[in-house]
Amino acid sequence: MIIFLVFITSCLFMIFSWVRFARDRKLVGIAGPAPLPLLGNGHLFAVDGPSFIEVLGRLATEYGNAVLVYILSNRYVILTHPELIEPIISNAEYNTKGVSYYYLRPWLGQGLLTASGNRWQTHRKFLTPAFHFNILQNFLPVFCKNTKILTEKLNKLADGNTSFDLFPIIALAALDNVTESIMGVCVNAQKNSKSEYVKSIEELSSLISTRMRNPIVAEDAIFNLLPHKGRQDRALKVLHGQTMKVIEARREELKKMNISELKLHSEFGIKNKHAFLDLLLMAEIDGSRIDDEKVREEVDTFMFEGHDTTTSGIVFCMFCISKRNDVQEKLLSEQRSIFGDEMDRDPTYNELAQMKYLECVIRESLRLYPSVPFIERLIIRDTDVAGLHLPSNTSVIFDIFHMQRRKEVYSDPLEFIPERFQNDSKESKNAFSWLPFSAGPRNCIGQKFAMMELKVTMSAVIRSFKLLPSNKEPLLSADLILRSKNGVHVKMIRRS
Repeated sequence: MIIFLVFITSCLFMIFSWVRFARDRKLVGIAGPAPLPLLGNGHLFAVDGPSFIEVLGRLATEYGNAVLVYILSNRYVILTHPELIEPIISNAEYNTKGVSYYYLRPWLGQGLLTASGNRWQTHRKFLTPAFHFNILQNFLPVFCKNTKILTEKLNKLADGNTSFDLFPIIALAALDNVTESIMGVCVNAQKNSKSEYVKSIEELSSLISTRMRNPIVAEDAIFNLLPHKGRQDRALKVLHGQTMKVIEARREELKKMNISELKLHSEFGIKNKHAFLDLLLMAEIDGSRIDDEKVREEVDTFMFEGHDTTTSGIVFCMFCISKRNDVQEKLLSEQRSIFGDEMDRDPTYNELAQMKYLECVIRESLRLYPSVPFIERLIIRDTDVAGLHLPSNTSVIFDIFHMQRRKEVYSDPLEFIPERFQNDSKESKNAFSWLPFSAGPRNCIGQKFAMMELKVTMSAVIRSFKLLPSNKEPLLSADLILRSKNGVHVKMIRRS
């Protein structure tokens, strides 16, 4: 009798779920795969990072620019065309981050990446000056110093025959750059190549992206019973511990310099620009200092975003040019026109702006391999936008990876063609067809910082080495940032 009642109840739940999905699909009116009762389309996404990218590619091919899917009871609309993405991403009304960002909260709390509403607006406003070009110029010697250490490490591998994975090497250089520049603290990660911090970020990124894809593991009640929870706690202990060390070290530095408040203007009447961590430690909001927890959340956010995304950008840029000797020759010619006979000196800030072709190369590599392949927003009220009806509580996913590889958006989309981003190119005109740094009100606050770091690093690499292709193709994986499951391999030869 009990078994019969359980069976009947289960059937009723399944029927109710099926009817609910059918009604919702009719209401929304967007094409997509038929959901299963209770599970929705969750079975399609309970896959690893490489397969997740393939699944989204297949959905875009089969159902078009907008695809409706369900994971359990959550409704998602996946967009892969700039004409649909632009009116949403450019409108401050749609600034709320999607439900997937919930899984970042144990790590990043309510930092700029995950926050919404007043918290996001307030912190975005007072942190924006930390990325003013006056501040960025001060970072240039830091980038140059750490790039010299990087080239010394690469020099030991540049025999023309050894194929090696770039990711772990570049990650340490990027970590040194972000901690010493934005945070004002030197951690010498490159000289400590067994960095627990970098390994913990990789571990946590894998766990979080798994929860984002897998509807079963996503549930706290289940996740907390799995070994995943212990792995997450251990990684968080390392990451939060490192963050607090950085914060305390900077506090001590400020004490030694007898700095206890932010001065709006210098003694010459010039408006001051303050470094990121100094702003957090000394700024006031509504008459009160920011508490330690909020400081940690913002520092964790920028330690992650400031090194992991730039690592991905540098690595895939090097991978792209390793396959194109003609592109490398153009890059080298540009560098020679700037540096002349002093190819081993550091660039000036103004000289970075002269590296026009290098910027095209970076933009093209970020088109093919965007560091952040997907962005998510939550629609919080019934909305009609871009010809779509999006009911309240719809999560909208901007599939940047596939959008930037569509033939409707770019000619020969899978070909590496830096010239498409030159000033007179039609393909460089639409700001919303290229979104590695997002766009609109929630665009990346550190995009100028990232582009400067990319230019400094790539300039030094091009002047020091010729890159050669490896026989190993990267197995692309969506793990918060774009990674490769089998590494990103190249070969190098030293330039004379």
